[in-house]
Amino acid sequence: MAPRRRKKSSWPSPWPSLPPDIAGEVLLRMPSYADRICFAAACRSWRASAAMHREPPHLPCLVFGDGTFRGFPEGDRPFRLPAAAGFLGSCGQWLILKHDAGGGGGYSLANPFSKAAAMAPPPLPSLSCVRAHHEPLLQVAPERAVQEYDQIGLANVAAGEPEPRALSVSKLVVCPAGVVAAVIGGQEGRLGKIAVCRPGAPAWSVSGHDQWRRIKDMAVHRGTLYALDHNEDLLAVSVAGGAPAVSGIARAVTGAPPSFSGLRRLTLHYLVDVSGGAGGGGALLMVRREVCRARPGQGRGIEERFTVFEADFAASRWEELRALGEGLALLVGRWCSAAVRVPEERRRQSAGFIYFLEDGIVDQQNREYSLSAYDYNNGAGFRTYLLEPVMWRDGQDLPATWLLPPKRERRSCRRNRC
Repeated sequence: MAPRRRKKSSWPSPWPSLPPDIAGEVLLRMPSYADRICFAAACRSWRASAAMHREPPHLPCLVFGDGTFRGFPEGDRPFRLPAAAGFLGSCGQWLILKHDAGGGGGYSLANPFSKAAAMAPPPLPSLSCVRAHHEPLLQVAPERAVQEYDQIGLANVAAGEPEPRALSVSKLVVCPAGVVAAVIGGQEGRLGKIAVCRPGAPAWSVSGHDQWRRIKDMAVHRGTLYALDHNEDLLAVSVAGGAPAVSGIARAVTGAPPSFSGLRRLTLHYLVDVSGGAGGGGALLMVRREVCRARPGQGRGIEERFTVFEADFAASRWEELRALGEGLALLVGRWCSAAVRVPEERRRQSAGFIYFLEDGIVDQQNREYSLSAYDYNNGAGFRTYLLEPVMWRDGQDLPATWLLPPKRERRSCRRNRC
């Protein structure tokens, strides 16, 4: 006897007709960017409700090289968008895609959650299209030579400029006025220049009057573009003109890098903009991460130290922070870094931590993870995340980057700043 088929219910599901005000209450209880994306993808009416309630979520998500997304900090179910696979890096709410020579060899910023091409800016030019701007700079701060680093051969790492065919992008940010700034340099990533353009422009613009620098990171703070060099000097970069060009580079903060140590393998730096942050009116932080060899007889082969500083612009110096602000966590990586306010229910597990990606380590032979956390406030050491199977593919550690929720648009921006 054939099994009886269940009759399909004639009553429609009530979930698609969820009233917008109730949907708004649900969204307010979703601090995770990944959760909000899944909510909007459920059905057309929920997507409309999500568009109606545009209060941005508080927490970003991690994107992996195969297009897998995972909410921060843990516990959210991962989901995968194949169209997001193969990215170069991220820039705030955008993924950075690099096109091959057949596609023009340029770059583009993509919104991985929208199929509409109109939602993304026009493409960015190829690095074969870099034009030197020869107007004199209004102000230029030369890179300082640190005697201690000169003695170990770090002060003059290259006699000539990288060849155009060897150029690569190591950092990219979008300024509030729509100008895109990038650090371009040789494939080894040791020397770079700041290049600017508008999306859709035929070429990047670099200053012909500025030197090649060892730029460690770059960020926008209060409408001004800042770059951090290997001396921990913070440089304020002015960008002027309808066709943008670098018009000045001023030293805003004079750094004091740590003294040389034979145990130190490398030092990584991250700039983090804290909106409304640690200093009360919005702060710019520098995170110094020192990767050192362990001292003889101490067992573990690698030791890491984190120090966080806040820029004191009035005194032109970095002030060390002994602890992060209440409910604050820092997410740092080569391409994208951010400060987030952790919701009350997650503060015990996540606040006061620095979450860092292993995307700045050249030698990863001894690395078994891509994401780790350091309890900065309590000095309690590291927490390791083995997010299998998300972070592994064919035995290899997948590249990862942070993707931030979209920010509210600002109506104005400082003149002569990017």
